[in-house]
Amino acid sequence: MAIIFYTAFFITLLKIIICEKCTKPKGKTVTVLGCRVKGTVPTRALMSRCKAAFDYLTENKNSVAVLSGGQGADEDISEAECMYRILTEKGIDKTCLYIENASTSTEENLKFSSDVIDKNNLSKEIVICTSEYHIYRALMIAKKAGINATGLPAHSMRIFRIPAFTREVFGVWYLTLKNLT
Repeated sequence: MAIIFYTAFFITLLKIIICEKCTKPKGKTVTVLGCRVKGTVPTRALMSRCKAAFDYLTENKNSVAVLSGGQGADEDISEAECMYRILTEKGIDKTCLYIENASTSTEENLKFSSDVIDKNNLSKEIVICTSEYHIYRALMIAKKAGINATGLPAHSMRIFRIPAFTREVFGVWYLTLKNLT
């Protein structure tokens, strides 16, 4: 039984790693997935996602971003508002930033961002910006929702990678089992 578990674990882990390494972001609408805010201060993971989005928006001048993330009980502002502040302070024009601040999960991030995209008639060429370990599952969720997207990985600190990638394996398994029912 252990052999089956570890084989499945490492196959899933390999898929997550390969997806992160092989993704080629291409699109005009970047959906930046939220991540925890401590009061009004972004976590390192959220800063990393903002950096990746900033770099992409700077290199792809005709692109826009949907900043997606609600406000948790311990957050003074929404994750989307925090990202908006970071990106505008870095010089991104506020007219290319759209805020979606009601979501509380990746599924909701993508669904509610898709609604913002439809409402504002934005390009359906979508790039999902999230932490590198989360790209595979985010793209799985997007595909299930009928969203054709590519991934834009934001790189996390090395010290967090092993626990994050390990946790993500179980997230992929959970999503897979959930989709079977």
